This record gives sequence, C-alpha cells and structure tokens, in this order.
Amino acid sequence: MLESSYNLNGASKGITTGFNGGSEFRLGGSEDLGNGMKADFSWAFVQNHNNGAAFSPATVGGAYGTTAGAVTSYNSFVGLSGDFGSVKIGQQWAPLTLVTFGNDAAGGIATSGNLSNSVVQVPNSITYSSPSIAGVTLSAQTDTVATNKTTGYSLTYGIGAFNAGYGYSLTAGGAKSINGIGASYDFGMAKLFVSSLTQSGATTATGYGLTVPVGAATLIASASSKGIADNYTLIAKYNLSKRTGVYFQNASASKVATNSVGISHAF
Repeated sequence: MLESSYNLNGASKGITTGFNGGSEFRLGGSEDLGNGMKADFSWAFVQNHNNGAAFSPATVGGAYGTTAGAVTSYNSFVGLSGDFGSVKIGQQWAPLTLVTFGNDAAGGIATSGNLSNSVVQVPNSITYSSPSIAGVTLSAQTDTVATNKTTGYSLTYGIGAFNAGYGYSLTAGGAKSINGIGASYDFGMAKLFVSSLTQSGATTATGYGLTVPVGAATLIASASSKGIADNYTLIAKYNLSKRTGVYFQNASASKVATNSVGISHAF
C-alpha cells in the first residue's frame, strides 16, 4: 500500500508517508503440508516513499528515521500451524500489542502517544498460539537475546460481535512490566472500543474509540488519557474504490494539533 498525506499545520508540516497507516509492502501466505499442517510466512517492510527515509515500527511507538533509502522490515516470520495451534519464528507483533492495537478504533495506526508505551515489535522472537477453544486463544512469546530479554503473553476471547483480551509484557530483562486490556463490541451501526495500559512506575493510560460506517465512508474517533495528557484522533475516510481512498484527519498529541489530508492505494 502507498499513502501520502499533507499536514496543514502542527508540529510536522509538509508531506509525509501518511498518518493513516503509512506506505508498506507485504508478502504472506501458507503451504498445505498435509495432515492438517501448514507452513506459514510473512514478510513486510516500510519506507517513507516521499523522501526515501526509513520508518521503524520495530521501536516502541514507532519513529521515522533519517537514513535515505533505508527499508525497515516488520512482522516477518516463518512458522508451522495445525491442530496444535501455531509456532512462528522471526520479528513479530508482541501479544500485548495485538490486544491493545486490536481494540483501538484507529487500529493502532493512529493511536495517541498515551498508549504508545506498549512493546510494539519483538525481533528474534518465538511465538506460540494455541488453537481457539470456545473463542479463547492463548499466545506466549519470548526473544532469543541473551540480555534484556522481552517476554510476553496474551489471553483473548472472541465470539460474534464481542472481542476482549489481556496482554502482558516484561522487557529489559525484567526491568519494566506492562499490563494491557482491551475490548470491543460491534453494534452494526457503530463499533465501540476501550483499552488500557499500566506500566510499572508510570501512569495508567486509557483509550476509547468509535467507528461508524456511513455508506462508502467511515468515521473514526480515538482518544486516550494519561494523567493530564489527553490526546485524540478524528478520521473521516471515503473509499473511491475497493483499493483507493481519501481521508481527512484531525489529531492532537501533547496539546499540539495537526490537520492532514491524504490518499492511499492498496495493491
């Protein structure tokens, strides 16, 4: 997908690769190995196509780099799946991230900075996910780094219109622990979201969200608070086709507001 946006005002004026997901290229699929077993793979990378600068979602919260021509990979793994569940090896989303981002109205792509103290990506990691039993799935993850290891797990539940989950992450060799919860319910005419992160030694961050489909358009509101730091994101998307859309976004982080207009195309 390619995306460009123009920031009308705020801390970052000018053209960027977009605040509504950014530009990325993904390859993924599976091979049937027989007897109910499959080989799975994913390879994804991002870059600011407007100026060639790197973008690194592997860091906490994600940040644009300055290295021209650099390409950053993320969520790239190989693994096996079957009746036992799945095992994946590579750089992957942390279970905690999937719980909190999955229960954010903006899908984690425009989550306010209040919730970005989550561990987003874990490189050199091994993840096991159990099969879903009555809607319940357990995932556990650890990396293979000798020092400052990152470990985590999640317990999720999803039946029909309701989804909920709990995630935990222990980073820097046990120096920092983060607990996260999230839930969503789809009423059809609107979908509600709530999520919360509690980090050791830090103020709890709580987020709320709402998505409302209106024909070819979707209205999105995502807000969070952490002490007195209140952030929000408002997005109006309009699909020109199945692959092309335009959007307007108004966001405020650390009391700095930014208005952006953009276009995205999936291929």
